[in-house]
Amino acid sequence: MSLVEDSNFLSGQPKVQKQRAVLSFRRIVSDLLNRNWIEGAIPFITFFVLVTVILITTDGYFAPTNLKTLAQYSSDAAIVTIAMLLVVAIGGIDLSVGSTFALCAFVALYLFHIAELSIYLAFLLTILCGTLIGFVNGFLTGILGCGALLATLGTMITVRGIFVIASQAYLVEISSSARFDEAWEYIGYENFMGVPVSFWALVVVTIAIYLMFKYTRFGWHILAVGGNRKAARHAGIDLKRVILFSYMLGGTLVGLAGFLFAARQNSAGSDTGVGLEFFVLTGLVLGLGGFTPGRGSVFSTLLGFATIYILGNVLINAGFRGDFINGAMGLILITVLAIDMKYRKERHRILARAYLDPATMKVDPVQDMGKMALESGQTKLDGATLLGVGEVNGPEDVILDREGNLYCGTRDGRIMRLFAPDYKRVETFAKTGGRPLGLAFDQDENLIVCIAGMGLYKISGPDQIERLTSQTSRSWTSIEDDRQIRMADDLDIAPDGRIYFTDATKRYEMETWGLDLLEGRPNGRLLCYDPVRDTTKTVCDNMVFPNGVCVTHDGRHLLVASTWTCSILIFNLERMQDGPRYFARGLPGYPDNINRASDGGYWIALAGMRSPVIDLAMEDPGFRLRMAKTVPPTNWLFGNLNIGGVLKSDAKGKVIDAYWDKSDGPLYMITSMREHHGSLFLGGVTNNKIGRIDLENADKDWNGPDSYWSKGN
Repeated sequence: MSLVEDSNFLSGQPKVQKQRAVLSFRRIVSDLLNRNWIEGAIPFITFFVLVTVILITTDGYFAPTNLKTLAQYSSDAAIVTIAMLLVVAIGGIDLSVGSTFALCAFVALYLFHIAELSIYLAFLLTILCGTLIGFVNGFLTGILGCGALLATLGTMITVRGIFVIASQAYLVEISSSARFDEAWEYIGYENFMGVPVSFWALVVVTIAIYLMFKYTRFGWHILAVGGNRKAARHAGIDLKRVILFSYMLGGTLVGLAGFLFAARQNSAGSDTGVGLEFFVLTGLVLGLGGFTPGRGSVFSTLLGFATIYILGNVLINAGFRGDFINGAMGLILITVLAIDMKYRKERHRILARAYLDPATMKVDPVQDMGKMALESGQTKLDGATLLGVGEVNGPEDVILDREGNLYCGTRDGRIMRLFAPDYKRVETFAKTGGRPLGLAFDQDENLIVCIAGMGLYKISGPDQIERLTSQTSRSWTSIEDDRQIRMADDLDIAPDGRIYFTDATKRYEMETWGLDLLEGRPNGRLLCYDPVRDTTKTVCDNMVFPNGVCVTHDGRHLLVASTWTCSILIFNLERMQDGPRYFARGLPGYPDNINRASDGGYWIALAGMRSPVIDLAMEDPGFRLRMAKTVPPTNWLFGNLNIGGVLKSDAKGKVIDAYWDKSDGPLYMITSMREHHGSLFLGGVTNNKIGRIDLENADKDWNGPDSYWSKGN
């Protein structure tokens, strides 16, 4: 009898208590530490403390008029800081930015006042001047391979010399020029929407560089070269070209800053740009926490610059001498960097201590199995025929096509095909590049695969692999971005073609999935991929290690194994929003995959066996946390994975049979099974073989594909 025929069955099953969100102090701490932006915590705290002290001790410093003045006079130096970020991100340094800034400012003044060129042509030529100097630095460091420190030091001295000679010859004539241009005055002094024009230029540059690092190939190449030049070279990145263009782009930004300075000051003294390189380096180091190649943190860099700039401005306004200001800024910088370095050093240790977050979990008592219990000594799997011995490594799931060919995934990322009828011929069907887990055939006989760490994929033929989805909607209660599907586990396909699959845990990887048991928290979710709309959504979040998935025989319901709760849940596919109810509870082991049986019931793989000690430990999160901290992982309490087991349930979830192997048998930790033409095929995530047994009283003509997709439909 199908579930639809018995309308009272589903409504009579108890509902699973839905947890809306996981609230835990340890979880919040670990999620915060895991975020990339937390690396800017120390610079942000420093800036916040500085602003707070100024608000307490100074009246009117952050008044709109003063903020406007600060924005106008700091924009050019802030752009130079971003230019410095470009070369530091690639693993270099540019000591010539101060000299380049001064020369570009002089070029802008000369072209405007002496050559009397149009403002637009003067702008382009000034930018070109900075770009050419950047080209020289890039050529020396990138093409010739000179050390960045010495190369840019030489450029700094040379360019400074050119500026001094040129300024001595023309600054008097420039200062006495009476040329007036509205565009020149607008750039230097006017506001747009109440904000200085130069500050708008800084905003545009900031957004452009941020987008470059985040979305463009060139930005990724900069970070790749800065992060690991050897790896970048092996990846096919042209290091010389990337370094050259990075310095050129940095020079272009310095040229822009020089033009903005010239328009605002309308003059340039012999000390223009002197010490600017050290000022922007100080802001950069404060924002990044040191010279950190491979990071394009534009906003952290500007935060560090703002801290240094405001601090210097406040001390000047307070009447302190320049040497005192320099000493104070140096002392503050050393202090902040020492704290930041200590934090970065300890961050991963803190994260490791806070990440494991056990919770109290009470598991239903083991249901009475009677003569089917493991202790009864029935070993129906004893004597099973072993297939593909040594040729399949870790067949977590197994599946058969209509012709009886057997497929499985392996630990090294391959999908293997064993040919019927004797399964002695074995070949690689496809290479996935990840860890294949759950398998299913769609209506067009494409093999749909869950790949841990990668998502959901379709294999339409030998080595014809296509990604269907790797992301879902983000949880609104999660601090950490959980859109990426971390551990796609098992799947099944509904009659309308929608693919339901599980992301067993959002916190752990394939290699560390056992830690999810120690937590005992609802870290998993049930997802749905719609191939018609090419969309993926989360249909049920905060589930306790959702594992096996199976559409019921009537095509109206969905079974999902909740491994750590030792239960099987059931959803109404037409009312997924109602959430799950219990289909089977109190199982003697940890359920893995679920699949249809020919008699209208279901096969349930047990990956491991429960014990009273583990059930008791799940009620004591403190014990599990202490165990994880003090006991080697090889000695942790865990389910008995040395026993292989398969349960048989009827259409209503009642266990009607059990298949066990001997304690020293070859079929341990069974994670999947498929019935096909009167035989049961068994796979295990840690096995190197597939088991096969003949079933009594089974339909010899029944197979999985025809059960889902009748021939001709």
